[in-house]
Amino acid sequence: MAVSKVWGWSVMGLTAVMGAAVVLGGKSVLESTVVAHTVSESRTVADMAETVGRWASQYGGLHARTVGAGAGFPGSFLTRSVYAGADNDGALLQGSRAGERAAEQEAMARMEAYHWKNPALIQREVADALLAGGSRAQYRMTAHSVLNPNNAPNAFEKDALQQIQAKFAARGEQTGAAPASQGLEYWRVEGGQLLYARAVMGQKSCMTCHDTPDKAPGFLRTNQQFNGGGGFGYEVGKPVGLISVKLPLPQPTEVLKQSLPQQAWGWLLAAAAAGVGLVLLGAMGLFKALRGPSAQG
Repeated sequence: MAVSKVWGWSVMGLTAVMGAAVVLGGKSVLESTVVAHTVSESRTVADMAETVGRWASQYGGLHARTVGAGAGFPGSFLTRSVYAGADNDGALLQGSRAGERAAEQEAMARMEAYHWKNPALIQREVADALLAGGSRAQYRMTAHSVLNPNNAPNAFEKDALQQIQAKFAARGEQTGAAPASQGLEYWRVEGGQLLYARAVMGQKSCMTCHDTPDKAPGFLRTNQQFNGGGGFGYEVGKPVGLISVKLPLPQPTEVLKQSLPQQAWGWLLAAAAAGVGLVLLGAMGLFKALRGPSAQG
């Protein structure tokens, strides 16, 4: 009976240890899987932001067209060019054909204005559209020093800028086919959300506005919205800012449904059944040992 008791307690103890290891290990793996899944999603959002910037850069930015003097502003813009809508409208708008008020009003209604937005501004407007639309994924552009004070980095982004700069200093400038920003990323979990940041590397096109204050275009020096006292000193090929992404962590069950194939669920159920079987086997052995020979006869 003593041997049976020892055997029973041993099986129960071993089963308990195995069960605890499975639970704790499974919890750790599941948490890591959820974070890894969300990091992958964040990288996709950052890829999208970079693609928007590259697409706009190939055209040197974009012009938003409005028609008529009463048209609303198409959001933020850097410069504006105004054109007469018809051949004869120019003279009316310049006042050289005074007295034709009705015709002048018609010319004003046909007047076209083109508002220039550079690639960085377009990237930010896409971010604003995601926010306004209630998208689950949000991103913004920021840097150590910014033209627009509204784009100043928050606490996480300040940490990310330091971490990314340290990684770049340790790695050095990179040559080859790999993206210059590859590996220059940082993330952490905070308040049920994944905060992710990726480096924005200085490009030649950035230098038009972000080289030195004395080389900056006049519209940046006179436009208060873009005259926050910073945003200069960029260098080509070096981190000059970052794309900051914010995503809520999904429920573990959602990630498991997306990550595990149907066959894997069958194996998990089989493993769970085997674990329950071990517990029952140990319990039965212990129960028989405690009853003793007299109870079994």
